[in-house]
Amino acid sequence: MSRRLIYLIIFIISFILGLWIKLQRQDLFGMHGGLDIFLSSSPSFFYVTGLVSGYVTFANTVQSKKLTGRIIGLSCGALLWEVHQYFLSAMYFDWNDVAATLLALLLLLQRYKPVDTPLRPAEKQ
Repeated sequence: MSRRLIYLIIFIISFILGLWIKLQRQDLFGMHGGLDIFLSSSPSFFYVTGLVSGYVTFANTVQSKKLTGRIIGLSCGALLWEVHQYFLSAMYFDWNDVAATLLALLLLLQRYKPVDTPLRPAEKQ
């Protein structure tokens, strides 16, 4: 199975799970403390994972340095959104969301590699 197909599957799964949890978590809150933390923070994880997977899947060429920069940039954008929520009265700042975003950042930096394209092979490590 090619890397591009794997990243496409991760993109689709992240989109579906993130959307499903976002829509259903109000009905599931209060069942268990650990489940509440997971339900409130997992959309932040799926957001970053889905965006990076989508970028890697649909970009024509991705080099290792560019990919690392994109992962860090998208994660920083998600972290800035969390900090921005602190200053809005209608939103809620949650340290667990920050932790989920940082976990996604670390996982993606460790596991994601550029994909081969027909026009240009991926960089060798």
